[in-house]
Amino acid sequence: MRLPAESHDLLTTADMVAKRRTKKKTMPQKQLLDRLAAIARVEVVGLSLVLISVFTLLSLLTGSRGSVTGLWIDFLRYATGDGVAGVPLLTGFLGLWLVLRAIEGPKRRRAPSGDGNGAGRELPILPWRAPSGLLLIFLAYIAAITLVLPPMTRAARVLDGGAGGALGHFFANTLADGLPGWGAWTVILLVALSGLTLLTGRRLWDGLWVGGGTVSQEIRGVLQELWREERRKDLFRTRKMAQREQNENHKPVPDATPLAPLRQAGRAAEDTPSMQAEEFDGSDEQLSGVSADRHLKDRNGRVEPAWELPQLTDMLDFWDRSIDSDDLIRYRGRLLEETLALFGVPADFEGVNAGPTVTQYLIRPGYTERTVRGETKRTKVKVSKIASLSNDLALALAARTVRIEAPIPGTSYVGIEVPNTESNNVGLKELMEGEEFDSLQARGRLPIALGEDVRGKPVVTDLARMPHLLIAGATGTGKSVCINSIIGCLLLTHTPETLRLLMIDPKMVELTVYNGTPHLLSPVVTDVDRASGVLFWCIKEMERRYQLLNKAGVRDLERFNAYLRKLGEEILPYVVVIIDEMADLMMAAPEEVEKHVIRLAQMARAVGIHMIIATQRPSVDVITGLIKANFPARIAFAVTSQIDSRVVLDVPGAENLLGRGDMLFMAPDASKLERLQGAFLDDAETNRIVRYWQNFHSLETYIQEQEGKGPGRNESEQSPLFTPDSLSSPIEEREVPAGEGTLPKSEGESLQLLEQDDGQSPLHDHTQDGEGRDELFDEAVQVVSEAGRGSVTILQRKLRVGYNRANRLVEQLEAAGILGPDRGRSQGREVYLKTAEESEKERREERGEEIPSPLTASPPSDHDNGIVNGRAGGSGSVDNGEAGLPPPPEKDDAPPRIWM
Repeated sequence: MRLPAESHDLLTTADMVAKRRTKKKTMPQKQLLDRLAAIARVEVVGLSLVLISVFTLLSLLTGSRGSVTGLWIDFLRYATGDGVAGVPLLTGFLGLWLVLRAIEGPKRRRAPSGDGNGAGRELPILPWRAPSGLLLIFLAYIAAITLVLPPMTRAARVLDGGAGGALGHFFANTLADGLPGWGAWTVILLVALSGLTLLTGRRLWDGLWVGGGTVSQEIRGVLQELWREERRKDLFRTRKMAQREQNENHKPVPDATPLAPLRQAGRAAEDTPSMQAEEFDGSDEQLSGVSADRHLKDRNGRVEPAWELPQLTDMLDFWDRSIDSDDLIRYRGRLLEETLALFGVPADFEGVNAGPTVTQYLIRPGYTERTVRGETKRTKVKVSKIASLSNDLALALAARTVRIEAPIPGTSYVGIEVPNTESNNVGLKELMEGEEFDSLQARGRLPIALGEDVRGKPVVTDLARMPHLLIAGATGTGKSVCINSIIGCLLLTHTPETLRLLMIDPKMVELTVYNGTPHLLSPVVTDVDRASGVLFWCIKEMERRYQLLNKAGVRDLERFNAYLRKLGEEILPYVVVIIDEMADLMMAAPEEVEKHVIRLAQMARAVGIHMIIATQRPSVDVITGLIKANFPARIAFAVTSQIDSRVVLDVPGAENLLGRGDMLFMAPDASKLERLQGAFLDDAETNRIVRYWQNFHSLETYIQEQEGKGPGRNESEQSPLFTPDSLSSPIEEREVPAGEGTLPKSEGESLQLLEQDDGQSPLHDHTQDGEGRDELFDEAVQVVSEAGRGSVTILQRKLRVGYNRANRLVEQLEAAGILGPDRGRSQGREVYLKTAEESEKERREERGEEIPSPLTASPPSDHDNGIVNGRAGGSGSVDNGEAGLPPPPEKDDAPPRIWM
């Protein structure tokens, strides 16, 4: 039966499709068999080398040999001489490397890292450079042990199976004949170092630099410690001798040279004559950076030390770093391309930006092609499509989390940030010694180093330009370390003349280490109830500074200080307020704290007062909308949820951070977030900085004792407030430099910068009078007398104060006898203070007089007006008190109560 032509065509097409399908199935099978055969051959060679190395090593160790092993050992001794012990190690390493490479093939096997980030580490499957490097080291060794022998005895030692054998003799003679002695040894050394570089995969100079820096730091630390100990002993002996002489003479040690002025145009004089004070009670001169003979008097006769900034090399340490290998980076780049292609997103891996914690892989989006009506159209891949694949990419890379920056600002790349196998600490010393920090310090006012970005570039900024900073993050993510590094930057770049700090630490363990430093306006405030008073003092100081700027006709603190320097007066320092836990303050007195913080954030920038607030609970009741609106600069560490990230940064992203200093920084002038690894300052570095500045207090205390001013303050018992003398001294009116405003020209007038009682009392005294009562005590008395009962709630509502302050007012009213004890059950307290109407009613009741109703009261009689027998005044005038009548009511009295 013959089939029609149509059926024949159909069968032919079916056969072609079947052949095509068969071809597609058989080709991969053939390739797989060839690949398995190649792997088997490599694996057999590797196992053979491992067995040979084992038999060789056992023969060398035990000394028992057979006919075959004996010939093999004799051959190795003739070829390598004394280097025969390295042959089994070399062959075993090479065999094991071939076996592992054959098992895994081109695919790189990875093991979990153990640090919890899931990135993993490479198994010991080394590239070809590793065995090559080991072979170069072995050849350099046998050549060196041969070249060290005299030329006449080399051949005899080789025949005896010693030295470097025939191979070593060949290389040694070749080098000795072609090069001088030092040249041959130089070549051997270079070959050995090249082999070491190939074996480790790290650049030689990096290793030498890190190793040399570590050794030099250790040596320098030991020498410094020995020098400090000797200096302590010398200072102690000097002080004892001076005290003995003073006790014998009953008079203080005289000054050797006159005192020099403390400041010239607002700066400490570097090379000025100083007084020789031989009795300095210091413990560490090298750390303090100031000698015992460097103390000066200001223009009011107060003795102060000459402030000197510490040296970074003495305060901070250098931290080692590790980076991912190039093979791992290339492997991850190819894996990203394959994963994106699997989801229909063509892209090309272009390069990386290696950071201390994450590596940013640069991906260039490709084009997708589609045919429409016979016409091929190319469409660029959407950035949003790549950004939606973050979880899939994290799964493919076995990474803890993956963050996608799409696109990288200013480029045509998409950045995929993958955690490194090992995170590195960014030392504060590296940042402060960089060019970026030096340039910012030259033109900035409060420079701080925050950390390094994903490109490894230092990120430094000026706190005065922020002008306030909000820091939020969960517990243990690096928030406290960030605060310490910021404080460290400020203490290392500013003296107490130019910067003062005010710290509030309700947790009592984070910032109390800084007690005793002369930069503090007050010891670290740990009482939550005093925090609102501290903030209230800041507002008063801000208002006072604004009055000074207004009188001087300038607009900001920088111009005002320039004016003071021109007059030769002391400058006003910057004030930085640091609150470590904002949540505790908001829980104690939310209304007062929020009101004070908002007012400071809105107005304090121009007068040099800046705030840094931190919290580990970034919720809307702690970081309110008004607070967040006045803190444009924000730092977010790892948080627990996307909601917390939105509260801090207004966008998600902080929930995917790694912790341990990994943060997102929102600069006030930047359009996008910046990922940083925060600067690290450990406890030892912090203690060195604090001890450095505490030694100035020891010097000042000792000098005050010698000047006869009584015992000095203890390091922790410092003045509760900074009270510069220039704030209360008159400044003659002079012409202000151009562009800074002018002062009144009238003669005889003077600019009184500050009244003594404005802002110069202790912090907690701003809410109390001379008797220890609150300044709102009189208003509280009026409130409870009008309300007829007293309670904390009434005072909070009427006086608009917090719970703690209202509770103190109630206690003071009870102590004054105005309020009775608490009756419980929300009944309030009884008011013992009576109004004028109540007192009059009681007196009339005691005398039995009729109590007139205010609704039917008759007009006052002549007797009530003090008129007797038609005569007014004179001897007939009767005093109201003598007549038993109450004094006439005043118009401004409280409205009378309606008697029912």
